[in-house]
Amino acid sequence: MECPFDLTNKKQVIEFEEEDPYNKGNILKGYVNRRQGHLYGALWITHVNGKECPQLIYSAPKQHYPFDKSIKDEKVYKFPEYDEVQLYEKLDGTCIISHNYTDIEDNTYLTYKTRLRPFLGSGKYGNFFQLWNEMRDKYPEIDKMCKHDWFNHVFEMYGKRNKILIDYDIPLDTKLIFVINSDNGHIYPPSLHEYPYGVPILSGWSEDLTDEETDYLNWQNRLENSLEIDEENKIMKGKEGLVWYFMKDSHAVQIKCKPPSVLKYHWSGDALPFESVYTTVINAFENFDEPTYDDVVSLLLEEFEQDKIEKSRVRIEKVLGRILFDRKYQHKLAEDYRRMGFDINKDKVTCMRWFGKNYPKSEAKRIFRLLKQYEEE
Repeated sequence: MECPFDLTNKKQVIEFEEEDPYNKGNILKGYVNRRQGHLYGALWITHVNGKECPQLIYSAPKQHYPFDKSIKDEKVYKFPEYDEVQLYEKLDGTCIISHNYTDIEDNTYLTYKTRLRPFLGSGKYGNFFQLWNEMRDKYPEIDKMCKHDWFNHVFEMYGKRNKILIDYDIPLDTKLIFVINSDNGHIYPPSLHEYPYGVPILSGWSEDLTDEETDYLNWQNRLENSLEIDEENKIMKGKEGLVWYFMKDSHAVQIKCKPPSVLKYHWSGDALPFESVYTTVINAFENFDEPTYDDVVSLLLEEFEQDKIEKSRVRIEKVLGRILFDRKYQHKLAEDYRRMGFDINKDKVTCMRWFGKNYPKSEAKRIFRLLKQYEEE
């Protein structure tokens, strides 16, 4: 078996050798593909526990728009061929992908990953391993659902404790959003199968299209009208968008449909808007324990042209520096917070009085925000 993507361009692959946190003692070696396309995020495993054992693991490819977003004038829409179209809400969180791999003795192991990692990270500034384990405790049959080596299951983990852009009312939850054929990478909507496991599954509906472009624009307007936006406090409630599944020969091509206000956050102006840079940096912690400028740029290239990114270098560096500082500062604050046994929700005065004596008073607002955020996490 040969690797289906080029391993020679080191900028387009991430080499790894890591222990599987869900199967202690198993050390996997290989590459993660960073190129756009149906193999985006795919793993090429070369060794399992020191033994050569080549295998391809499909990840969750990025979903696309039905137009070229680099064209600023009138958009030209192009939709896939289809027998049926199904619509599903686009949840705004972290994509968690189950996958099964085998060792040289043909033992099969279930584990989980984010898009550009072989496993879930447990860094100081983004512990997705811990958050996902909470979901596995909440829905104890998730592992049973995923232990099928013919499918990779793709979940979205979302809520206040994993906030990206949309402000959800729930602390943390997950839903199955689609499945991937582990042999060929074909995508299937979650409603295609019946799952008797008590795990939430994203529900959708079939849509009879009369004119694809008109229907698409109408849905954008409906989504826009349902949004609640607080510009002053940077809060957005509602649906980030929809994913349209264009079904042909039983599998799907996914197309994104987002309301104009959400797109504005991502695309406005010649330079990158603050909100796009901010959400991309937050997303970077899913794939890198301490992301660098180049790591953030690699993710921005999925949505933006290189020249637009270059014009925003200073903004990217400032946002990345600010978020890294906040996360490191929060880590330091949390150590004192736990040591002193505070509960900021029950006794804000005592808690903030102590931090006011032991930290600069000018930092009071930032400390309060970071401690509240820590409590939600």
